[in-house]
Amino acid sequence: MLEREYHREMDAVALTEEQKEKLVDMMTGTARAPRAGRAGRTALAAAAVCAVLAVSALAYVTGALDFLKGREEYQFLGQAAFYEEYAQRVDLPDTADSEDTLTIEYTAMDENFCTVFYTLRTAEPMEAWSQREHLPISSDAPDLWQAMGLEPGFTLEADGETLTGGQDGQQYLLDANTLVGMARLPLNRAGALADGETVTLKAEAPLGDWDGVSDRGEAGQWSFTLTAEPMEGHTDMLAAPAALGERQVEALSVTVSPLGTVLRARVTVPEEYRAEPDLWGGLGWFVVRDEDGRYYPYDVLTSEATEDGAAWEESYILYGLEDPKTLELLPAELEGGFVTVGLEDLPWQGEGGYTFASFTVEEGQMALRLEPDGAVGNTGYCGSIAYFLDGAGEKLFYGDGAPDVYQNSYTDWRDGSVTITWSLDEAAQAQTEGLAGLELYEEHYVPQEGTGVLLPLTK
Repeated sequence: MLEREYHREMDAVALTEEQKEKLVDMMTGTARAPRAGRAGRTALAAAAVCAVLAVSALAYVTGALDFLKGREEYQFLGQAAFYEEYAQRVDLPDTADSEDTLTIEYTAMDENFCTVFYTLRTAEPMEAWSQREHLPISSDAPDLWQAMGLEPGFTLEADGETLTGGQDGQQYLLDANTLVGMARLPLNRAGALADGETVTLKAEAPLGDWDGVSDRGEAGQWSFTLTAEPMEGHTDMLAAPAALGERQVEALSVTVSPLGTVLRARVTVPEEYRAEPDLWGGLGWFVVRDEDGRYYPYDVLTSEATEDGAAWEESYILYGLEDPKTLELLPAELEGGFVTVGLEDLPWQGEGGYTFASFTVEEGQMALRLEPDGAVGNTGYCGSIAYFLDGAGEKLFYGDGAPDVYQNSYTDWRDGSVTITWSLDEAAQAQTEGLAGLELYEEHYVPQEGTGVLLPLTK
């Protein structure tokens, strides 16, 4: 559904069809650099196991939370120290019929999220992505790519009500039978967890059939009983329905709580779109700013139509709020194009909502950091598309025979800054010697003044 949404929104951006497809692929996490020839399966499996064993010994002793806080990409998210202080140790194991044991080690709850830290130990070996027949990748791909699709699927329930929808997080293979990770579960409504109530955390095994047909339930199921201990938050709601440009907003709220600030909206779907409500969607392109004119970046958490198709319900995480008195939502036009920037010209701020603050090349990795500045919106459009140029303006890591370069992107929950990394194998590392500049895709939002919704905040 999100990929379809991206295609629809890209139609308004002045790019070729090929450029639009590339952008959609990158935004939906489906793109990577061209893959070199695949080595033998046994050799790849051995290489992948050796790589994870080199970093896994500590995790067996300290558990998922301590292992994660030492990972560079986890630090990029900006909440490692927070979870270390406030996550509650629970140590709840359960073994499925498959004899796979899932242990919930820590939880952290507030009015917007439930985060779980876990270790999964399986009776049969799990397949790193480089070992799978379906969409195989190189054993040189980073750990987060190797463990894709191996995480359990979590839901939280109380009194027969499902409280969460969707999840994100990070997970790592320690060896072929051990996975550690964290999963963040957005609550369907603010304050869904009552302090002291008994809730059930259910988990289903990761997908087992890499050809696209599978049944999580057949692979394994786990269930855990938890006592809710949510940290307090505060919610402000729109007093009455209001128009956001051409969209009718039925309900709008902002809930500020320790694990993140969440904007929730319900938007009317016009009658002519109700047979296919995804063609209308929710809030569309928009920006959020406070009374001082500061804009706040955001990411989509959930987005779907109601069962009857009459409304679209969405939730977004807002980054970097600093005690604003009001929040104003404004519809916006999204514009963008490619620009070429020499390494000597960084940091660089063009017309976009993000400053390209720094670019570094180290052993095994390149990293680009973007900081919000100006009219920012969805971080998915923050400038995460990049090509790498040599002194003659030719693209590196590109075309037939190019070395594998795998991209990951991390948004810091504290301020909305984005760190993008590209892993480098030996061949790619050698090409960085000729790196002279970047071809960056720069987006910027143009707010439609006078057509917004104003939400007063009481705290």
